[in-house]
Amino acid sequence: MTEAEALKKIKDIPIGSKLELIKSDGQVLEVVLASHEVAGTEKKDYGTLEVPALPPALTVQGGTRFGSFRVDLNEIIKIAWVE
Repeated sequence: MTEAEALKKIKDIPIGSKLELIKSDGQVLEVVLASHEVAGTEKKDYGTLEVPALPPALTVQGGTRFGSFRVDLNEIIKIAWVE
């Protein structure tokens, strides 16, 4: 899924809503939307510490034990609004 497709899909979905994500490996995830931001991040170099660039991703919450995490957009096939 491209960044533009993901933004089009989630723009009208309120943060905190339940989503069902279908990934390219066949896995189905039930998650809660945590942010409308899907852009990737650039590589940052702090001298002794280097933070790698991150691809565009959807930020979601996967339950009380997992907290917030990112699901790369290139792994997502479909996004469905459940609640």
